[in-house]
Amino acid sequence: MSKIYVIRIITVLMLVSLPFLGSDCEDIINQINTPTGTLQGNWTLIYNAGTLMDICPGEKVTFPNNSSGTATLTCPGQTPIDRNYTVSGSTLTYSASGIEYSISFTQENQLVLTGINNNRILYYGATISDNSPVTGKNSSNYNSSEIIKLD
Repeated sequence: MSKIYVIRIITVLMLVSLPFLGSDCEDIINQINTPTGTLQGNWTLIYNAGTLMDICPGEKVTFPNNSSGTATLTCPGQTPIDRNYTVSGSTLTYSASGIEYSISFTQENQLVLTGINNNRILYYGATISDNSPVTGKNSSNYNSSEIIKLD
């Protein structure tokens, strides 16, 4: 075998192996940059995005468990309500209404619920020091466990 033939074989093998090596590197980078968090805890709505911007500003939600349980949802100035929920993988489902959200977390450890069967994107912070009621033209009494009520 000549040196040129060996160099060609090595070059071809290296080129063929690049996609496999590249995917491993991407997996490692994604694991480093993927924020993780826990659903369990007390959360306060800080931002409502998407096309359904109907959730009461400042909604407070308490999830007692990461996998299932009864969440307590409270709109400022309203009576708290309890809703059963389950989590399967990264999908949160409110049992009574069937509302589903994809669960994720930002780099700042904010909880992000992205609607699967609704057009909501909800950002929750773990703590907010100001508990005063939010009022104004965008105020709503709807909570995140409900479909918007059409009259």
